[in-house]
Amino acid sequence: MQSGPHEKHLPVETSSGRTGAPPRPRHLAITPVVLGVVFGSCLSALNVILAFKVGTGFGGAIVTVLLGGAALRLLRKLNWRTLFLTYAIASGGTLAVTAIDTSIGAGLLGGAPPPSWMFLIGAGLLANLLGLLLGIALAPSIINDHSLKYPALWPVIDLMHALTGSGEREAGIKEQRLILVGAVVAAGLSFAAALVGRDSLPLAPGVSPYLALSLSPMLFGLGMRISGSATVWIGVGAVYSLIVWSANVLWGSPQPGAAYIEHLGSPWILAVGVGLLLGYACGFLAKLVGGKRSVVTGAIRGRSARWRVTAAGGAAVMAGCVVALSRWLPLTYLMTALIFAVLAPLFAVLMNRVNAAIGIAPTGVFQYLTLVILALLHVPAGSAYLLIGLICCSALASAYFIEAAKVASTAPAPDAPRTHQLFTYQVIGSVAGVGTGITLLFLVSELGNIGTAAFPAPTSTALDFLNSLLRGSQDYAQSTTVFLAAAGLAGMALAWSPALPTMLGLGVLLPAATSIAILLGSVTKMATQRHRRDQGAFASTLGSGLILGGGIANALLLPIQVLTS
Repeated sequence: MQSGPHEKHLPVETSSGRTGAPPRPRHLAITPVVLGVVFGSCLSALNVILAFKVGTGFGGAIVTVLLGGAALRLLRKLNWRTLFLTYAIASGGTLAVTAIDTSIGAGLLGGAPPPSWMFLIGAGLLANLLGLLLGIALAPSIINDHSLKYPALWPVIDLMHALTGSGEREAGIKEQRLILVGAVVAAGLSFAAALVGRDSLPLAPGVSPYLALSLSPMLFGLGMRISGSATVWIGVGAVYSLIVWSANVLWGSPQPGAAYIEHLGSPWILAVGVGLLLGYACGFLAKLVGGKRSVVTGAIRGRSARWRVTAAGGAAVMAGCVVALSRWLPLTYLMTALIFAVLAPLFAVLMNRVNAAIGIAPTGVFQYLTLVILALLHVPAGSAYLLIGLICCSALASAYFIEAAKVASTAPAPDAPRTHQLFTYQVIGSVAGVGTGITLLFLVSELGNIGTAAFPAPTSTALDFLNSLLRGSQDYAQSTTVFLAAAGLAGMALAWSPALPTMLGLGVLLPAATSIAILLGSVTKMATQRHRRDQGAFASTLGSGLILGGGIANALLLPIQVLTS
């Protein structure tokens, strides 16, 4: 399962974007397009509400595949191509305004006036388009890196092949039953946790709520699917975070225990974690360019038309972003262009590698990181929030494009989509998602409910809190700069070693409850692997079932929680 049982279907694409597969119909079938637009729009609206209600998002890929497969089967149009088309379009819209919504919310909490609806629509579309172009440029290096396992995506891939009858026969009935058992158990645990109103359990009676175990079976399943080395580095980061938290409780905090946001605001945590991530991103890009110089120079000399078109398109879209933002930001064209040109590609690389390694796209972490960088550059708070939303949105759009490309790489040969077709699918979804999500965001902001009991907006509140810390104390800003620089140098150096600084940084930044659940899942995998001597196949398959069941349960529970809260 970890190695990808369907990857033998991967079509070899040439520099012109053509595959060795037989010709396929070039037209878009109406039914899957409509289904994809509907699913993407609904999930985009749901994610805006969730962002302001509970501070989280929902990818919805499993739900899209299940509901899309059911609808297509009912209409007798179910096959791998139509199901993938539905998924790819919905994928482009599901999180099309994620990061924009919470960043605008933080600006509203800080007293900044909201941008106009038309401006937000245009800016959101530009950010998504930039992300898709970055995704095209990065996809080959990410997809062909076999150390990146995509633990949360393989359950979706397996489900698509199972629904369309194109799955591998050797998976066997036992493996299918194990996935089903894991899904049922995960769904039951999720519903039970929601029924009793608990999403975590304290590690011991009387300890701080920070020291808890998440009850999410999805996190446990992720731990059963990620590699052992990734687990080790997450554990190292989590131990460091726990030491800092304990020191703060014993010597620095009068409260029984610091809350997560207060803990995250410490330069020992935030600056170190984001410094490792940022340093690794810079080191990885330098290593990529230095180690594959012939690839880069060959593309520049014309051997890759797709690379040149993508680069030109990305530059044009980035220029459009700069011109559009110039009316709203008190920054020079050069300053805005430099911020976009440096941060957007860096964050796209890092977001994709983290997402591919552990199945989580930590958008909030990148928002905090961007805020730290922009605050150190003395960018005004209102302008910083807008830049945060657009830069992080483009990074997330690139991650979802590459996820769709990874799914496409497992297609039966006659159905493998070309790059420009996949780009078109995602653009359609982005237009639908941005239109729906921005409209709902604008309505919520006009009502003035952000930050109230109806819409507590935890992520927006965290951004506003962190912004106050960064700008309220010169000593804090100076200490943050020192920690950020030191950790950045360490992350850059680790890029040339077998270490996994992205996992180390995430271990530092993630809440203890999340890290403990992932680590517990990985320990369980190692125990079953040693007992069964099956190289982790049993645990990986069961982990897929837990992720599947947890995703379905979340899809059913989140709307209910929103309506009843």
